[in-house]
Amino acid sequence: MIRVLLETGFLVSLNPKDKNHEWAMDLLKRAKEREIRIFLSPASLVELSLILKSKGLSEEGISRALMAMESLITRYARPAFPDLTFEIVSGAAKLRMKYTQLSFFDSIHAATALTDDLEYYDLDEVIRDIIRREKR
Repeated sequence: MIRVLLETGFLVSLNPKDKNHEWAMDLLKRAKEREIRIFLSPASLVELSLILKSKGLSEEGISRALMAMESLITRYARPAFPDLTFEIVSGAAKLRMKYTQLSFFDSIHAATALTDDLEYYDLDEVIRDIIRREKR
């Protein structure tokens, strides 16, 4: 079974109106069939909450959206949440020094994949490329 890291792009894509919704649902189906094991980046829920807040959602709306996502995901899979450790946060800082295009949250997603030896399956090509370079 392939251990895959998903992050904020996946969570956003759970919205049926999102252009990547079919991709997200395909990943959930693959998890249900035990082809992949989903690990959600420990920073993705915080990042998503901030995105939803910036779009004007109330705290109640944010809470409802997060609970709806959890309900949908757990119909298909029981995602794991890697620990947010000193090693990961330190590794994220090192990645931001080396790759200045990485945002704070993206660096945590990349460091999580690298530290926990997870395959990056989310949508961000920049993160995917950096992980490939760092694994060499």
